[in-house]
Formats: sequence, structure tokens, C-alpha cells
Amino acid sequence: MILRELPTLLRLPETPANAGFRRWFYERWGRENAVVLGHATQAEFQPYTQALSVKRAWGGREDYLLPSRRVAVDDDHFLVLNAGAHYGARIESPTPVLSMAVFFRPGMAAGIAAAARRGACGLLDEAADDVPAETGFAEHLRPLDTATGAWFDGLRDAILAGEDDEQWLEERLQALAHALLRGEPGWRARSLRLAELSRSAHAELLERVDRAADFILSCHTQPITLDDIAAAGRLSKYHLVRVFRQVHGVTPMTLVARARARTAARLLSDDSLTLEEIARLCGFGSRHTLFRQLRRHCGDGGRRLRQRA
Repeated sequence: MILRELPTLLRLPETPANAGFRRWFYERWGRENAVVLGHATQAEFQPYTQALSVKRAWGGREDYLLPSRRVAVDDDHFLVLNAGAHYGARIESPTPVLSMAVFFRPGMAAGIAAAARRGACGLLDEAADDVPAETGFAEHLRPLDTATGAWFDGLRDAILAGEDDEQWLEERLQALAHALLRGEPGWRARSLRLAELSRSAHAELLERVDRAADFILSCHTQPITLDDIAAAGRLSKYHLVRVFRQVHGVTPMTLVARARARTAARLLSDDSLTLEEIARLCGFGSRHTLFRQLRRHCGDGGRRLRQRA
């Protein structure tokens, strides 16, 4: 299933005009691969239990409302949410945000993981209808590397160009599932940087540090303090700074400044916004701070970056 606009079915009553589409949609939704791609400045989706999915956005941010926190995807980060996750979503932006949600058919990722464990010889004994238990992923914001970013851009461009072959989509999503499964052990192994802890404590502390990072990346346009970040990660702020640097290589407030600088650099391409407005929208507050942080994190000031944009 490929949709080129964001559906509003859950909020709309059934009418003769939409009855056929609603029937077609609900007969297929949650049972097969799906990609939803569309632009919006204002959109809200009520909490719903979904299949394994990957979230991505261009030109702004989209908030995913999980049971105990809010996580925002944007031009630099994507999010994996496991099968059975219950969440809503919201877009509120002065300019259009392009939202992409990729949903895997039930059992796809688990089947790929099981096949990888069996190896080539084991595939000869595999039953065609075997459906292993679902594979779980860490539900945290992940930076887009070159390969993953190119995969999302390629899928986006093909769909916007009119691609609607569902076998093509099956192959593309299998490739993404392979990449996620290969990368998951490395993603979780970051906890080994916390060498002074016992192995059993690694995973719990990494979970808390990643929650702190998710809070920064989702809320950096607002005024936030070390106390706020520590509370999001359920750590003392004294422990937070030390272990955060061990895992991410920078301090929490450095990550805040970097995230704000990336947002500012993106907003500079919008000529309708003044530099003062950009400083306020990205969280720096003042034009002076905006210039200083752009030079530090992007190598140039606001005027030069705007000219290049």
C-alpha cells in the first residue's frame, strides 16, 4: 500500500463519498507493507496500535506521542517503533513538513532475522509459512548516516515520481529491514562504553542516556536546562554529564547547541524569516547567540549561510 497524502480516516465519519476508500484501507491496513508520504503544516493523528514502523521527516519536525514521552523526527534523525506500539503523531509547522511512515507487514523483520540465524543451508528446511516471533528494536532517535539517508531519499523520490509497484516496495522494505537488523547489535553495544559498570547495568543506563538524548533532539527549540534533561533520563545531573559524554562523545548542552544550529541552518533557506525570528524559532533566543553558535557548529555566520542557502 502506498499513500501520497496523510490519511484522516480515523477522525472522519463514514460518508457515501469515502465509504469505498475506507473499506479498501481498513481491509489492508496492518496486514501488508505500507508507506504513507505527505506534506502538512498542521496534522494530528490520535493514538493507535501499529505494526513495526520507521518514521522520517523532511523540512521540519513531526512529533510522535508515545505513552510517556514525546519524540520528534526531523531532517537528521529517524525513529523505529516496534509492532504493538501505541502512539499518536502531530505536525505543527509554519512551513510544509514532508512526513514519511514506513510500515512493515507482520512477520517480515522476524522472518529476515530468523533466516539470517539459520544461514544458507538452513533455508532449505524452512517452511514457506513459518512466521517467527516479532523482532524488537530500541525505540530511540537514530542519526541518519549516508547509507540510510540515501535509502529514505530514494524511496521518497520514487514514490513522488509515481512508483506504485507493491513487489518493488516489498524488495525495498526487505533491504531496510536487513539494514536495521544488521545495525541493531552495534546500536545496543554502545552501552559497552560504560566500562566501569557491570554488563547487566549497561542496557538500563544506555536506555536512560538515550531517553535524555531523545529529549534534547525533540525539545531543543525550547528553553531547556541540565535539570530538565536529567529528569527526562531519570538520572542525576552529575551522573548525566559524565555518562552522556561516554556514550555520545559530547556533553548534553553541546548536543543541544548542535541541534539548534542544524535547525537554524535549515531555517536560513526560508527568506520570509528574519534572523531574529530564526534565533527565536531554533531556541538560541538572540541574533548574537545565533551567529556565534552557527560559526562554532557550522563554520560560518548567519548572513553567509543564508547567502549560500
